[in-house]
Amino acid sequence: MFGLLTKKANAKGRIGVVLGREQVAIAVVRRDIDGAPILERCEALPVAAAAGADVVAQTLRAAGLPRMAASSVLHSEDYQLALVEAPDVPPAEMRAAMRWKLKDTIDFRVEDAVIDVFEVPNQSRGGAVRMLYAVAARRSVVDQHAASLAGLSSFDVVDMPELCLRNLAALTPAAANGVALLYLGETSVTVVLVRGSTFYFARQMDLQATMRGRLDSPGISSRIDASTIVLELQRSLDYYERHFDQPPITRVVIAPFEDRAEALATELARETGFDVTTFDVNAFLRCESAIDAVTQATCLLAVGAALRQDPVAG
Repeated sequence: MFGLLTKKANAKGRIGVVLGREQVAIAVVRRDIDGAPILERCEALPVAAAAGADVVAQTLRAAGLPRMAASSVLHSEDYQLALVEAPDVPPAEMRAAMRWKLKDTIDFRVEDAVIDVFEVPNQSRGGAVRMLYAVAARRSVVDQHAASLAGLSSFDVVDMPELCLRNLAALTPAAANGVALLYLGETSVTVVLVRGSTFYFARQMDLQATMRGRLDSPGISSRIDASTIVLELQRSLDYYERHFDQPPITRVVIAPFEDRAEALATELARETGFDVTTFDVNAFLRCESAIDAVTQATCLLAVGAALRQDPVAG
């Protein structure tokens, strides 16, 4: 999304980085001669909880990462995604015009925002106005990412989770006819609708409101309540069919590959009749070595970032 000036990388591939409180998740994807992705490295690098950007940069420099283009991934609280009518201006003026459209939409000063846009697939309604997805991130956050990844000379993109999830969904065979990817974060569930490699729609739900029991209460189940997920998923699928004139999506993939995903997949399949599976990166991506479930849960967004092929466009 947010492209940064950088030196050109020599290797064909990309590094994905997700900055955490006590660790930095990294993934290295190299492209073979026909462009197929190979996951060469996937791990979490420990850092001190209060470590500053300089410590993170030193950690990345010491990690022995290859000279490749590199992306970092924003956290959901660091940006806002909005579907807005495209201003009638030349492409070179689009971001400046979009800034004024967003001034009453975002919850921080538009002067403090970094703005980017990406296209919405053509909608089915005759005479429909052209729409764009606009992303607004706090400039201070983008600057922090740039400082933290200063140890990677070919850092060029600050990405958003929805587009990283798009990259993961596109790996699945179901994507050819349309797939819904549900990503279970710590506090939210993100639904992303993808057909082929095209991003159509995303919705985010508060995960805490869908939990049965409390994670910090021993002996109480922390399974996700599927009924709430079903309702929001169906709303998203209805919007997709109605606005984009696409065949219904009946395949759902849940990530990351963990116990919560397995339990939710069983419940969703029972309540919807959809074909519901879990996303095991080993099944959809060629890996140099098998990636265990714990590492997948930590590093999946980094893998999605490393799968990006266009350094600037979404």
